[in-house]
Amino acid sequence: MEADNWRLLGVFENRVRVEVVKLLLEFEFQSLTEIAESLARRGWKMTLSGVLKHMRELENAGIVRHELGIFAEKPDARKTIYFLEGRERVEKVLLGLEKEIVNPLQVGALFGETAKVARQVQGMRGELAEKEKKRLKSLLAACEAENVYKHLTEDERKKLKLWSMLVSFM
Repeated sequence: MEADNWRLLGVFENRVRVEVVKLLLEFEFQSLTEIAESLARRGWKMTLSGVLKHMRELENAGIVRHELGIFAEKPDARKTIYFLEGRERVEKVLLGLEKEIVNPLQVGALFGETAKVARQVQGMRGELAEKEKKRLKSLLAACEAENVYKHLTEDERKKLKLWSMLVSFM
């Protein structure tokens, strides 16, 4: 069961599929052609078969469902209409992923970059280049922003204070 859960979560690892879900949240019923055209307007150039592959992944995960198009006399993927299965649930999952998982992970990456630059600066001693000092100040300011700071651990917050003092003495 646990492996299946991770597979389901993996559906959101692909940015195109996330864009498709956002698109279907915005415009509920879309044909494959409409989805491909909307993706193209958002900067994703994809063939219909490429979009169909992503739609099948979303369908296998229980996120979207399809119905044959109204005017389709025989099965035609281009005329198939797609819509979200459990719209409120999907919206909640997407919002949760962005707020509770992606944001803290981005904060971790930002803190990691800040720590890397801070270690470089500490190792430079007297020959500190102004460029590195400015970069560290910029990263520290980004880490101290309210939307980032709230995701830092207590230990990370202490390190930020230490690095801020280090920069002020330089």
